Amino acid sequence: MSANADTHNNHNNHINNNTDSAHTMTSASEIVTTPKPLSSSSSLTSSKQSSLPPNQPNLQTSLFASMSWRLWVMLIGLAALSLWSAWALVDQEWTRPVSDLLLPSAQLDITSMATQLHIVATSIVALLAGGLLGVVSILLQQLVKNPLASDTTLGVGVGAQLAMLIVTLFLPSLAIYGGLYVAFAGALISMGLVFALAAPSRFNPLILILAGLVVNILLAAVANVLVLFFAERSNGMLSWAAGFLAQNSWHTSTMLAITAVVMALVCLPLLKPLTLMSLDDLQAKRLGVPINGIRALVVLIVAIVTALVISEVGLIGFIGLGAASLVNALGISSISKRLAAAFALGALLLWLTSNVALLLEPILDMQIPAGALTGILGAPLIIWLILRQRRERIETVTPMLTGKHISIAFWRWGIGVLALIMLACLFVQDVNGWGLSTDWAITQQYRLPRSLSAAATGLMLAIAGVLLQTLTRNPMASPEVLGVSSGAALGVILGFLLLPSLGLSAGAGMLLISGLSGAMAVLLLIIWLARKVSSGYLLLVGIGIAAMMDGVMHMVKLSGDPRLEAMLSWLSGTTYSAQPSTVWYLIGIALILFALSLLIIKPLRVLGLGTGIARNLGVAVTPVTLALLVLVAALSTASTLAVGPLSFIGLMLPHLATSLGAVRLERQLPLAALLGAGVMVIADWIGRYVIFPYELPAGTIAAIIGGAYFLWLIRKVPVAVSR
Repeated sequence: MSANADTHNNHNNHINNNTDSAHTMTSASEIVTTPKPLSSSSSLTSSKQSSLPPNQPNLQTSLFASMSWRLWVMLIGLAALSLWSAWALVDQEWTRPVSDLLLPSAQLDITSMATQLHIVATSIVALLAGGLLGVVSILLQQLVKNPLASDTTLGVGVGAQLAMLIVTLFLPSLAIYGGLYVAFAGALISMGLVFALAAPSRFNPLILILAGLVVNILLAAVANVLVLFFAERSNGMLSWAAGFLAQNSWHTSTMLAITAVVMALVCLPLLKPLTLMSLDDLQAKRLGVPINGIRALVVLIVAIVTALVISEVGLIGFIGLGAASLVNALGISSISKRLAAAFALGALLLWLTSNVALLLEPILDMQIPAGALTGILGAPLIIWLILRQRRERIETVTPMLTGKHISIAFWRWGIGVLALIMLACLFVQDVNGWGLSTDWAITQQYRLPRSLSAAATGLMLAIAGVLLQTLTRNPMASPEVLGVSSGAALGVILGFLLLPSLGLSAGAGMLLISGLSGAMAVLLLIIWLARKVSSGYLLLVGIGIAAMMDGVMHMVKLSGDPRLEAMLSWLSGTTYSAQPSTVWYLIGIALILFALSLLIIKPLRVLGLGTGIARNLGVAVTPVTLALLVLVAALSTASTLAVGPLSFIGLMLPHLATSLGAVRLERQLPLAALLGAGVMVIADWIGRYVIFPYELPAGTIAAIIGGAYFLWLIRKVPVAVSR
């Protein structure tokens, strides 16, 4: 713990130490990202600036000198690209003199007015929405002292979107006065849930992001179920949720402009309290800052602004985080300058994205949602920015329970999994109600293949999670969190669409190869980045890659290709397509990959200590790493191809195995594999019969089970830390 007992008498020394007692909980088994304070002492008063030691630079006066020329080139290039794309759009769509674009709409003919709105009103909406999301992310980061915080990572946008979807489907009368109130309630509830989960850990940075990840996955799973069951009624919502910025009136631009002005006025009196709160809660209280009141007010502002943007233009991901990351990379310390810079950068990023989407529409002959495109364009930017910050010193702590070494009777767990499979096949619900099934033909044709597919899938994902967490030394690594499953799913979809045009059959073998290629591409990028950035930043990279893949898949869904209709249920994670003729191949693949993973345990355990130590102990680092990459890619691809992309299994089971006493890797891996098989069998069985005769995807049930477990785990982290 930092020594801040004398902070009241030696305030300047405390500022220079830049420590925060809320983020210095250390344990031999913990990994946490502790960000640098978002405001420095130079932003307080001139008298305090003059008291800094000679070797402490004044960040405000040396800002221009400290920024790399590459960053200036990037900013100038971003502005130039935005202007160039806007000019290209005008040249493509506007046939009258450019000055006529600024004429009142009433003075134009119908065609010119529609084109003017499509260009000018859309650009204004993009600028204002992007700027507001950038400001929201800076406020969140300033509030929780976490450079990973944003409306995307903390589940604010997903909560607003789910609330709009529920009201549209079931309570349309509630939206009679507009969607703002509905979206605001959803954003507030989801953000409140994330903060409530992270509060016991004193908003530990990685715990906060983990809570946001859990809430994001849970709410997205609920939304996917609603879309699956109400496909026709939710088609419009699906397009809206993708984030279309194209306008046909001035209503949205006027609303966002008013919001921007009001938000600027509201933020002015908050500048000083937020600056003081960035130091330390105890210090801020001593200086008279009402911390709880300020936090509540900032949360309210963030929820209202995010809800308004989402209710008007749909879900726009990664723009706020991208703008805030740019501000952090620029080294801007003053909160007022941070907010202004975030507004400008967010506006430019979303304007450029909107222009690119509009320019691509006639080329691809389809409407392109800017919200989906932001994930595709934003993820590479986030990765580049994080690579620039890789040399920053970061403290680390593990958000998982450490178990005590207990003797594991694997044969008992194996018998338990077999019993679960038998029970799932025999104890069923049909038109006559619950009972034991004696119809072996139906069991062999339908029930047994689905249960075996679920078991094989859970086993493979659990193994992949153990391998990834050990290899990257990151307890939050898993195929779904790091984007490996998304890469495999994208590879399968692209193979399904493109292979026939190349004269190749889109059979299981070719789809396996295409999915394996997508998973390997993501894995190579992740492992390369794992050597350059800390575990906390690696998590953000994984979220970015997953968002990029999801953006591409969202665009593919909206393409209108009738061949993709059958893939919607597969994307939700279901065993519905399991066949007796193929399930045994899947079981064989799972057992082979499991045996290979057992063979690689020894070098993996040494490699988990670090590449330098592994080389000194005689491990061939490159071949072993490559073998692990291929193995994880094969595990992720085979499971994704069998039942679709799943959530939480690869992330949850290694933690659960450890908490049950499988501390050593050679015990953790087989126990996690057995637990993964059992959890997926239970999830599949519940999904088939919980609302019989209808079904819920096994992936959704697994997400709910895993989410509930992680909600409990997050609440237990402070207890483990305190010990």
